[in-house]
Amino acid sequence: MEHRYTIHEITPFTRDWTCKIQVVDKIRPKISRDHRVNFQTTIVQDENEDQICIITYGPEVAHYDNLFKYFHTYLISAAKVREPSRFAIPMHNFEWVLDTFSIVEEVIDNNEEESMLPLPSRLNMVSFADIEKQIPGDEFDLVAVVANCGTMKYQGSENRRFQEAILIDDKKKPFLFTIWGELADKDGTELLQQLHRYPVIVAKRIAVSNFKQGIHSLIYITHVH
Repeated sequence: MEHRYTIHEITPFTRDWTCKIQVVDKIRPKISRDHRVNFQTTIVQDENEDQICIITYGPEVAHYDNLFKYFHTYLISAAKVREPSRFAIPMHNFEWVLDTFSIVEEVIDNNEEESMLPLPSRLNMVSFADIEKQIPGDEFDLVAVVANCGTMKYQGSENRRFQEAILIDDKKKPFLFTIWGELADKDGTELLQQLHRYPVIVAKRIAVSNFKQGIHSLIYITHVH
């Protein structure tokens, strides 16, 4: 019989546990220093907003990267619980490793038995009015509606590819942001596909650059949700 636990209640000695979590961040897949192992780190949190890192390796990286969606809720069971390596993100006493034996079930919004977890309250939110006051390089989070999104552009070479989009807030104030590189390939394409719906995004760890054009600032965006 499986028992429901929160993140801090789960240790390497906990058996038959299930935890409800929400994905709050995903780090790009990486290759180990010896170039032998492909791995990815996903950061999740429970109903108490306690966070832990989930590690996936090899062929499981693509599987779980496609499965885990930002701010979606999941039930996780049968993950390996271990002490984090010295290269891990300092977040918790342990970390979880998912493999082919792990069980991950997404909680959908019309599920009568399981409710989705609410959006995190620990977001470092900044209003549009305060964006231009931010120091270049400082990171913050933003919630906005995508009003328009352009096609891929290139700066100098194909290695410097980017997309520009117009965001608006609840007061219909516009702001220009730019998505660079691999994120433009993935997130920019998704925004273009959903543009007719004027999608609401939660953009995490974005920063204002030194470039400004009128009332707009150029924003390097790390994640689009």
